[in-house]
Amino acid sequence: MALLLQANGISYAHGGHQIFENVSFEIKSGDRLALLGPNGAGKSTLFRLLSGELTPQSGAVTARRGLHIGYLHQETAIDPEMTVLETVALAAGDPDALDLHLTRLELRMGEPLDDEQLTAVMDEYTHTLARIEEVRDDRVPLPGADILSGLRVPEADWGKPVGQLSGGEKKIVALAGLLAAQPDVLLLDEPDNHLDLEAKAWLERLLSRSDGAVATITHDRYFVDRISNRIFELAHGKITVYHGNYSYYRAERQSRHERATELRELQEREFKKLKASAEQLTQWARQNPKFAPRAENMRRKLEEEREKLEATRIPNLDRRPANFSFSTERGATVVLDAHAASFAYPHRDIARPFDLEIRIGERIGLVGPNGAGKTSLLRVLAGQVAPTSGSVRLGPAVVLGWYAQEQENLPAKLTAIEYIRRLQPYNEQQAISFLGSLQLDREVGMTQIGRLSGGEKARLQIAGLILGGANFLVLDEPTNNLDLQAIEALETALSDFPGTILSVSHDRYFLERICTRTLELRDGILTDYPGNFAWYDEQPEYGVILTTATAVR
Repeated sequence: MALLLQANGISYAHGGHQIFENVSFEIKSGDRLALLGPNGAGKSTLFRLLSGELTPQSGAVTARRGLHIGYLHQETAIDPEMTVLETVALAAGDPDALDLHLTRLELRMGEPLDDEQLTAVMDEYTHTLARIEEVRDDRVPLPGADILSGLRVPEADWGKPVGQLSGGEKKIVALAGLLAAQPDVLLLDEPDNHLDLEAKAWLERLLSRSDGAVATITHDRYFVDRISNRIFELAHGKITVYHGNYSYYRAERQSRHERATELRELQEREFKKLKASAEQLTQWARQNPKFAPRAENMRRKLEEEREKLEATRIPNLDRRPANFSFSTERGATVVLDAHAASFAYPHRDIARPFDLEIRIGERIGLVGPNGAGKTSLLRVLAGQVAPTSGSVRLGPAVVLGWYAQEQENLPAKLTAIEYIRRLQPYNEQQAISFLGSLQLDREVGMTQIGRLSGGEKARLQIAGLILGGANFLVLDEPTNNLDLQAIEALETALSDFPGTILSVSHDRYFLERICTRTLELRDGILTDYPGNFAWYDEQPEYGVILTTATAVR
């Protein structure tokens, strides 16, 4: 495999915080890398260093001569006046698109621009001319329409100016452009955030066939499992390499942790023995001066070993995991009963009439393409919105806990501590201690909820579910905004949860681990699959369409 990109002893600090220190690694053709690590570890910063947007403060990033790097940012910047299809065609180096772009730049030069704007337009003009000269004839372009279809961008949007799209839609268009450009190295920062399950599967197949190298930052473990052959774990300013996919990484990481812990315990035992010997020699030296040189040598050796021990970070998989522990009382045997239920907006059907029964202890995943109306249906089933027709009833003694994807159910003006004390009669210290068990510190507790990060709000919503005593959890994208460690802690807690779960999620790993029944909403039709996500994905022909004539268990 050809060497494409190399980091040699790079270090980078920002705001007084050392993000990396003396980090080295290589990226070769055929590499399918996943960059994992806790939120705030510096994953996006590392991608910016690799792309050349940032320069390391020591060390160097070197690239093969003529290397083309494509970088998908979390925040995209695309010409808002270009249409979706034009954007992708231009990225692919389509001659007609390049000529059109030159014409638009020439018109821009004739407009009243300040010096900075004119310089930017002229630089882009020069860059576009160079692209026309450098388009590789041996490259087979990927048709823009095929890419947009694969990423499930509606054809009705292809002619729209990019400026009319949402933030998520713009990122998908930016991803389509990068794929069409076929760079030697793809750096993809959360490429799957706004893709539905079918688009993710298409992207996995495409990246697996790529001739170059692909590096991704993603929380989608299923995605990592499917495409990755190496894992880079970034933590504590260092990179640890694992040669395999996510499943291998998870098992090997645990094994390495156990071996490191055993070694640390051995070192500590040896240090205690050395310390006892040093203390004994010191006692003898007080009684007999001939022991003084040996005692001094032993004290020196003890100090050297102490420094080595203190310099060795105590083996730990990460910080202590959050304690997402649910306890609840048993509710009714039939948790939810929907009869002839439907839901529609004035000009669109979300769900045609269906019968649905959910029984105690069931764990159901609700899936479907983007725009199918999954959140709307979830709100109907949770009783937040009335069905257009039919009925949806919860069983007696059912206590419903709702997790909102947009976190709008949290009181923005309350502090986190005030919110916890509203849910439970805790004093302030008890509330702080409870928040600490969810990895939310005192400073977070004293902050208004509206000013917290997405991850902090996600943990607060989980706190509300825990303290509310719900026995029926209705979850809309519960893994969004959580890092991998928090997601796994949530999964462990939900696996032990004795109640009932109904969840919408794009996290296929989560669905496979938690859910034992799958509902699919597509084109207004609700279909029932008696298995987890893998079963649903591999055996779609065994689904049962839920209509008012279908009795479900």
